[in-house]
Amino acid sequence: MKDVEHPERAARNFLLDNLKLFKMKESLKDLTLIKITDSLGGSHVIFQQFFNELPIHNTFISVHMDKKNLVKKVDICYHPDLYIESWEMGISQEEAIHIAIDALKVEKRLSGKVSGELVIYQKREKYYVAWRIAVPLINPIEEWHVFIDLKAGKILDILDMLLKATGRGRVFIPNPVVVLGDRNLTPESEIPDRAYSKVLLNELDGSGYLRGIHVDTCITPNRAKEQNLIFNYSRSDPRFKEVMAYYHINEAQRYIRGLGFTALGSETIKVNVQGDFVDNSYYNPDTRELIFGTWYIDDAEDADIILHEYCHVILDEQVPGFGLNWNTCPIAEGFGDFFAACFFAEINEGFNRECVGDWNGIGKIGNCVSRVDNKKHYPEDFLGLDSCDRDGEIWSAALWDIYLEMGGDSKTKEKRLDARDNAIRLIIESNFNLNLKFEDAADAIIIADKTIYDGANEHLIRQVLVKRGILFPLVKVRVQAKVEPHVVHIGSILTFSINITNTGEVVWKKAKIVVSIHNENHLMVKKLTKRINNMQVGKQKSLEKSWRIPKGLKKGEYTYTASVYYSRKKTGSVEGKIMVIA
Repeated sequence: MKDVEHPERAARNFLLDNLKLFKMKESLKDLTLIKITDSLGGSHVIFQQFFNELPIHNTFISVHMDKKNLVKKVDICYHPDLYIESWEMGISQEEAIHIAIDALKVEKRLSGKVSGELVIYQKREKYYVAWRIAVPLINPIEEWHVFIDLKAGKILDILDMLLKATGRGRVFIPNPVVVLGDRNLTPESEIPDRAYSKVLLNELDGSGYLRGIHVDTCITPNRAKEQNLIFNYSRSDPRFKEVMAYYHINEAQRYIRGLGFTALGSETIKVNVQGDFVDNSYYNPDTRELIFGTWYIDDAEDADIILHEYCHVILDEQVPGFGLNWNTCPIAEGFGDFFAACFFAEINEGFNRECVGDWNGIGKIGNCVSRVDNKKHYPEDFLGLDSCDRDGEIWSAALWDIYLEMGGDSKTKEKRLDARDNAIRLIIESNFNLNLKFEDAADAIIIADKTIYDGANEHLIRQVLVKRGILFPLVKVRVQAKVEPHVVHIGSILTFSINITNTGEVVWKKAKIVVSIHNENHLMVKKLTKRINNMQVGKQKSLEKSWRIPKGLKKGEYTYTASVYYSRKKTGSVEGKIMVIA
């Protein structure tokens, strides 16, 4: 009787015989045995893929065999084309641990040793050498894994490692108009099954209700309850809106935490998706409740509207009470529109991505609740009191333009996704420093960029905000001047040679150079003026201005100042000296 092979050897031989099918490397040297488990039916061999001795996170190959080691099933998670250039050591494990603890803000809740391991981590089709930092906590008991890019020291992901109840449901992502690519839908349209997405409902408490760590639909009348945690409804069922609200708020909160804002949205928000019979949704900061209106197309059927309203929750945590008066309301409304549009910008290849509320806004102007690509300009289009939604479109458009300039208009999806994350992170960070006006909010964005991106985007941010009229353009100049001859005889001609460069942010339609000459008593003896028209940003211009020294001028040392004026304001100058002799 032939001896039965050892399970690992049998598993490896099977994989070797099917290399082309599984697209594996010929030697299988990148597979390391993790464990062999025996069951009543046979053996189960689990390998993990490694790259240059580093484990690839969550990349396992499982070979399931019967008692005779005949393979019955194979589960493959393998990266055949994985390649990472040779790397140099970046941040230390100790530095990574400090970054993780600071991000989670949990130093007082640590329940044991915080450990770290170098791994290969995949995020949106890109591979990183990363520290995996395991952070155990108490009160309540939790464990988080924080993945930090070894080279850049930036957080890639924060994952909750303790299992919670996970349900399933059906939702629109974000709404039928975008998913179907159909702007002609009406409230009476038959919505096909392909418009729905099957999703996981994460972090449920297992009670059978749509209740979790961050969201609870407890104030919704006749709320949904499914003991098996399967919430598969269609829009004709009122409970469908509960699933929409729970899923999209919870996923938005997870996304925001993944950007590094681990303290935001930490308290549970209560939701009522069966609000008043009006086309209006709102957030009540006193009770921490979100109410969604029900009229025409109910607000909670459109994820754009859900995320817009959730942004009021986030803003209220950052700056309590912000957005509750007509001065700050446009900024709050604009942020909500921007976040919703940017968050869903890649769905269905970006179909109608500039429209907020494509489904809820059917029948309104442009079939949108609002848009982030309008041409509104501040302050001419700012309406003021009782117009906060319309004025909010100025702010949302400015934020959307920043996202586009950061790469949101790239032809490469990966770059657009990076731009989305970077832009949303920038704006959320800036919101901590919000004050009353657009100008204050603009300064807050520039401060945030310096804080988290070392000012890498300041120029494009200023360009966008100047173009929208929110910031006044910087008018800057670089001036160089020389005089020939330096020593001049009375009656001779003195020539000033001046070079100027427009280093600001605005074209000079009308400007002038003024050369003033002063005697030793600081009294002006001559002023020379030269006009400059239509000088483009970044351009240089050279000009000369001559002066014949009058016979009545006393000999001695004189000073001169060459000054540049734009809109009657001096923007730059340079000084020098000349000597007049007999």
